[in-house]
Amino acid sequence: MRAKPPLRVWIWPLPAVARRLWRVIALASVYSLSVYLFAGAVIAQLPGWSSEFGLVNGIVLGVLVGIRTRAAFDRWFEGQKLWGEVLIHARSLTLKVAYLVRTDAADRRLFVALVGGFAQALVARLRGIDAQIEAPLGVEPLPPDARHVPAHLAGRLYALAARWHREGRVDLPGLWALEANTRALLDAAGHCERVAQTPIPASFHALLRHGLLVSLILAPWHLIHALGLWALPVQALIIYFLFGVELTAEEIENPFGTDVDDLPLTDYCDRVRRDVADLLTTAEPKPTGPPATADAISGTIPTVTDDRTE
Repeated sequence: MRAKPPLRVWIWPLPAVARRLWRVIALASVYSLSVYLFAGAVIAQLPGWSSEFGLVNGIVLGVLVGIRTRAAFDRWFEGQKLWGEVLIHARSLTLKVAYLVRTDAADRRLFVALVGGFAQALVARLRGIDAQIEAPLGVEPLPPDARHVPAHLAGRLYALAARWHREGRVDLPGLWALEANTRALLDAAGHCERVAQTPIPASFHALLRHGLLVSLILAPWHLIHALGLWALPVQALIIYFLFGVELTAEEIENPFGTDVDDLPLTDYCDRVRRDVADLLTTAEPKPTGPPATADAISGTIPTVTDDRTE
């Protein structure tokens, strides 16, 4: 059970986008103070409906920012679910190898290297550095023109399962069971790439940012007209939340990076490698006779709970 955070986290640390926010707030405060000092005569002649206009503008911007934030968070949450699926299918595949296949020590080391390497290579691909990834230790070198390292390592898993079947170490239903989880790992990798490589439409970005810029320019005029010098802290508070939410959405719309708000992919990889190795080493010894069928031992396979990382 995760420990509850202390109450001080409500105040500190500041959000990761705070440094960028302070610059916008400082610029807006200087601009608002200039309007207050040098445009008082113009503000005094503004019509009474200018304040209502500012209110309507704020409501429209709030709706746009809400849509933007929801879209960005949906991408972050989907990335989290997909990496939970990678972890779940890696465990399930390992349990099937442990209980359906008569493996030796060399095959177990190769299997751990392939599954752990798959997760690591997927992280590298999502971050755009997959060309720098080499084959994991204990795995034959990848082709020099390999462009999709996770797919190559999944292919090695298919080849390993096929060899086990040829050597009589696993029956045909067991081979199908191994293939299902290997395919699921590839499916999760493809969905992760879809999230990483499909940006939010640029037109919506441009529309929202233009709206925020127009609000930044017009807000001092109607706020000073209604609040006087108190408009400066009020505008700073509005900017902190409106611009802060937009900058936060910008941070999390690609959840596979290295920023503080991105998913802890290194921890996911470590957990995959650790769990795979642990499940293989603690599995019950296989009988020395013919391989058991999947139907015969299906009741002995432990249940893997859906403990997706939050």
